[in-house]
Amino acid sequence: MPLEVDEKDAGTAGKSEGETERRRREGLRLNFLLLTASVFITLTASEVVARLVLPSPLPWLFPQVRYRPDPELIFALAPNQDAFTADVPVQINSRGLRGRGIDYARPPGYHRLLFLGDSIVFGYGVSEREILSFRVEAMLREHGIKVEAINTGVPSYNTEQEVAFMAREGVRYRPDWVILGFCWNDINDKTGAQVSPDGWLVSEAAADHADRSTPLATPQSYAFRNLMKRSRLVYAALQGCRVLKSLVSPDDHAVFRGDVLAGHDTERVRRGWGLVEKAIHRLRLLGEEEGFRTLIVGFPVSLSLEKSFPQSSYPAHLREITSREHIPFLDLGPSFQEAFRGHESLFIPYDSDHPNATGHDLAARKIADLLLSHGIRAQVDP
Repeated sequence: MPLEVDEKDAGTAGKSEGETERRRREGLRLNFLLLTASVFITLTASEVVARLVLPSPLPWLFPQVRYRPDPELIFALAPNQDAFTADVPVQINSRGLRGRGIDYARPPGYHRLLFLGDSIVFGYGVSEREILSFRVEAMLREHGIKVEAINTGVPSYNTEQEVAFMAREGVRYRPDWVILGFCWNDINDKTGAQVSPDGWLVSEAAADHADRSTPLATPQSYAFRNLMKRSRLVYAALQGCRVLKSLVSPDDHAVFRGDVLAGHDTERVRRGWGLVEKAIHRLRLLGEEEGFRTLIVGFPVSLSLEKSFPQSSYPAHLREITSREHIPFLDLGPSFQEAFRGHESLFIPYDSDHPNATGHDLAARKIADLLLSHGIRAQVDP
């Protein structure tokens, strides 16, 4: 006899299955909402902690300073441009130097100081009134000394380029003192550097595609990177990935710096110091011909303030070179070490070489003190 199913029972079973499915979906939705809320709360809490612990990275505003090719100097800053150094507005004058244009003719009764260097002397990431040359000028004027400081720093220059600039252009300013700011990477050879059509520095390999715009040098790419930097947590994660990558496959810059700090006598390091020695010798001879005095200032590597590198060729080799050339040498390492209270106390966040405003001010005080000890005085009007 066939089994008969009561229609009422069948309806009840259908409703029960529907109710079960509805509850299952509500449970999934609730679990998803709980998971989303948990992730959001965790990320928010992590971001708050990261902001309490980690410094804020500098945004890079578009455009950063641009360059032009130069047959003798390899490259130079493009003149008459308004740009940024990190997030700080910067004006490049008609002679391709930072700040207001300065006449070649010296004002009567003034001392002239000309600063040579790379991005440190240029003042990467700091304002016009915070840079080394401005601070030295202000400090000497507090002593009643009429002084005019000229900042000829060009980001990415090495010592060869700086001295070549001095011989071609710097002598026209008739300085009393030439202060050369030295960074460990000034021993790097720049002969392979080239300028892309849109004004960015590129490596020799990248020059094979010189007809293309640099993909990361666009307003959109800068805006995207700055958006990432607004999250301290995301930026820290990206920095961590870079560190891990460098441990597995160190980049060329890190390997070179490691060789210098470890005192490795590699061909590249040896050749670099040889080029520096020739350039400083040329600068000394130029000073004798043109009547200016020279001061070499060594800026410390930030890593050397956190860890000792007793075999490092920098600044030891630089001290030896300046001694042979009878040029005054100011090693800022001890002064920076004494004032060091963690990386951000003297350096730009997440940057291994560039001093912040406090670092520039400290260096300026030491330079001003040395100039005063070497006889720079207020001139007495007749």
